[in-house]
Parts: sequence; C-alpha cells; structure tokens
Amino acid sequence: MKRWNKILIDKSDKITKINKAKSFKDYAEELGGCNSNQYYKNKKFFFEFYLNERYLIWNNYLKKNLNPKTKTLTIASGRGINELSLISNNFDITCSDIEIPQCYEASKKLFGHFDYISFNILTDSINKKFDNIYSVSAFYIFSDSELQKIFYNIGKILKTDGILILDFGGTEDNLISFFFHDIYLIVEAYLIYYLSKLFNKKIGFKFDYNFGYRYKNHEIINLAKKFGFKFIDLNEYDFFTELQRSILIRKIIEYFPSSKFFFRFWGKKIPYIRMLKFKKM
Repeated sequence: MKRWNKILIDKSDKITKINKAKSFKDYAEELGGCNSNQYYKNKKFFFEFYLNERYLIWNNYLKKNLNPKTKTLTIASGRGINELSLISNNFDITCSDIEIPQCYEASKKLFGHFDYISFNILTDSINKKFDNIYSVSAFYIFSDSELQKIFYNIGKILKTDGILILDFGGTEDNLISFFFHDIYLIVEAYLIYYLSKLFNKKIGFKFDYNFGYRYKNHEIINLAKKFGFKFIDLNEYDFFTELQRSILIRKIIEYFPSSKFFFRFWGKKIPYIRMLKFKKM
C-alpha cells in the first residue's frame, strides 16, 4: 500500500497544496456531482451521456458476472450509472452510499422504483443478507485498517458462497506506477508551471495529498482471504486512462495517434480498471 497523491493542472497561476479529509460531497464533486440534469429527460439520453468509457467496461463485466435472479448490493453507488443499467436489464439491485444523492428521485421517475439506502460500510449494519456485493472505483480512498473493517462488515451481510466484486479504482502499486505518479507527473507539473511564466500564461496546479491509496493486487487478495473470501479471478482493462493524467502524453496521442501502440505497452503495466472477484466461504 502506498499513499496516492493527485496533481490537478488549473488556471490558478499558483501551486496549491491540499491535505484535508474529504466528505461525501467532496468525492461526489470529483466524480462530476450527483444532481439531476438535462440528461434525465429519458433513458436514451441518460445512457448515451453516462454509460461510456470505463462505465461501459464495468457494465459489460457486471452483466457477465452477476446473476439477475439473485439479490445484489452495491457500495458507494453515487449516481448509480451501472446500477441503473443493470436494473433496466431486470437485475435485482439495492444501491447504497453514505448519503442518498439528490438525483435518486429523478432516477426513480425515469427507471421506476428501486431501493437506495443510506449506508456507511465502515460503521453501519444491515439486517439483511445479499447474494452479491460489488463496488467500483471507490475503495482506493480507504486505508489498510479501514479495509479490514470493510471486509469484516461485508462478510456479515454477504451470504455463504456469495460473490464479491471489487474495482478499487486506479492502478496497482508497482514500480511503473511509482515512477509515473510520484516522479514523472510531479516533474511535468512543475515544468508546465514554470514554462507558463516564460510565456505569460496563467497555469497552476493543485497537489492533493489526501487523494487515496494504491494497493498491490496481492495485498488486496491476502486481506480478503483473512476475512473468509476466496479469490476467484482478476481481469484488467483500460490501459490509457492512467497515462492520460499526463498532459504531454495526451498531446502526443492527439497529434500522433499511432503512438497509442507504444503507450498501450506501458499502460498494460498500470491498468486503470482491475476487477477482482471473490467468493465468501
């Protein structure tokens, strides 16, 4: 496990260092917020706008690995993009998050009634058991001690032989991810910042010290085993999202599309999506 810091280039013309605890609202805003909008006009509009890129990858995986005739709880559901796609395909889904988002009412009007509960996996309990539990792109925010509580609490509400599917969100902690995130992106940010001064451009960046954690795959698997979960398999997808955190790499791909073959090789070392599947024993 390694602390994962995030750099955000902006037009502030200064370097800002952020090291504060984040709320549900902070994480929701980082993902684009959870308010209803013009895309709730109809299902077609909603899915055309939201169900793309990584959400489409998650959607395809979940449809293949969940049984629609069983009951599924999702953790940190947020807007519920994947959940609403599954519900539209007759999956029995219960959404959950620390707070029920504002868009829930608009979602019910569009997709019909479905359950969405206020639930903190670290501290709350549910008097009900599920056949499946999944969470995507959320668990990177938790420390090792918090993850131990989470696996313990999941074990209490997942049935024996139940399926647990997790995508922690972001790349594994390895040598390539260390070089890319902890050296290259920092050097690039400072380089862009000081070059902007030479050309009289207002460029700055935010350095978020509290973005989350990067875990090795075997760390997650071993921790899950401690709480009675058998590892089934790992599937990795999306080999460009991590690399496109770099402005320079984005520009190279934009002007030289064939360079994607080169970057795909390195991107396979730091896949953005890592779907880990477990069974409760």
